[in-house]
Amino acid sequence: MAYTCPVCGYSDLSTPPWNDGAPSFEICPSCGIQFGYTDAAGGDPEARTALWKKWRRRWIETGMAWNSIGQKPPSGWDPVAQLKNIGIAIDRPTDTGSAC
Repeated sequence: MAYTCPVCGYSDLSTPPWNDGAPSFEICPSCGIQFGYTDAAGGDPEARTALWKKWRRRWIETGMAWNSIGQKPPSGWDPVAQLKNIGIAIDRPTDTGSAC
């Protein structure tokens, strides 16, 4: 069974990020959050949710790059579509480079 990252919507985590207050310590290969370390929040679920939102915002603002060095992104990986797995809809980044 696969589980979904609550930060970026990556849907192939091997364990639930949190289960009955216990973290998996898994690192999401997509956004890089480590459950139980990056989002420990002193055991406060509301504070953890706030940390997830902050991590998500930073990941989006920095271009939604695949985080894992040792694991390649799935074929056709699309971070904008992936966010929809957690109910987040964003506009696709636009290419602001000028053509020569």
